[in-house]
Amino acid sequence: MATEIGRVRQNSYDNWSEGQDRVTRLNRRGELVVVDFYTQMVLDGRVFAVQIGTIDTAGGVNSTGTAPSDTVVWALTDAAAGTTIIPIWAQVAVETWTTATLINFMLEADMGKVRFSGVGGGGAFTALNMRGDSPRAAASTSYVNLTTGAGVTALAKSTIGGKDGSHEFYTNAIEVNVGNAADAATDAGMTWQAKDSGAPPVSVGVGSFLFHLAVATADVTATGGYHFIELPSESVT
Repeated sequence: MATEIGRVRQNSYDNWSEGQDRVTRLNRRGELVVVDFYTQMVLDGRVFAVQIGTIDTAGGVNSTGTAPSDTVVWALTDAAAGTTIIPIWAQVAVETWTTATLINFMLEADMGKVRFSGVGGGGAFTALNMRGDSPRAAASTSYVNLTTGAGVTALAKSTIGGKDGSHEFYTNAIEVNVGNAADAATDAGMTWQAKDSGAPPVSVGVGSFLFHLAVATADVTATGGYHFIELPSESVT
């Protein structure tokens, strides 16, 4: 008698309850069907989205002033004790350049503490579950910049490197507007994806993910956002 190692399911699906045993799913060629990790996290209802500005709000929201700062950020998400967050995607699109001569885009993971200090020019944001029926709400807390350039107020970073340190794991910049002051740059946006960057940071709460957008000369207006996986830390450690 042949040993059953899987079941072909290409045109129909079995629906099973949580905790039930079942055989592995195969395609018609007898190959194991495996969903990539990021897609599976979405299907599990473990991926959340944070949005900064919208395209229909007069060009988005301002960057956070004319110098990058540890304590003023465009957005952040704090992971409390018992919660782990893994950023997997982030993007910013410049809507109105004004007279800025340098745009700095930086993502930071702080493994040592939650960083939110006050709303400043921002406010709380209820993260959107990327699975449409929203099987769970985010346990972490998120804050985003609103229409002003004042940003979200953050605490100073933990020590750089070492246990419970902070890591600026992605940086990018647009140096100059290639058109005149009234034009947009030909490539006025930046995107980071964990799939393309190697290993993403894993902040085991307490910890924080911070999104920095600062400029030289004058604020730009922009829209953007990011996605993060949220898991109970007992499922990670």
